[in-house]
Amino acid sequence: MNMRYEQLSKNAWFVYQHRFHINETVMSSNEVSTKVTHHLDVLGFYCPVPLHEMKKGLEQLNFGDVMQVIADDPETLHDIPMYLGRTNHILHDVINSSGEFTFIIEVSR
Repeated sequence: MNMRYEQLSKNAWFVYQHRFHINETVMSSNEVSTKVTHHLDVLGFYCPVPLHEMKKGLEQLNFGDVMQVIADDPETLHDIPMYLGRTNHILHDVINSSGEFTFIIEVSR
């Protein structure tokens, strides 16, 4: 799988993956299969870093790309959906797994 890493902040990495080499499929809450094209791991970071890094990442993506954000800051459960509610981006799913929160976001402009 071809990947390119770009450092967004001191320790946060954004993974760019070429669309045709993605093999991870996530079921959204409306039972439509969505391909994750980009990953953002902000585990260990606290407010406002996860939201800020997600915003920066979304700005770099194209219409139809799907970003998976993984965070462990409980504030993200409030901050990310509230921010996305003010944009045209689509929040497909939020998964809470043992204190790690996964957000599946489709870019829409």
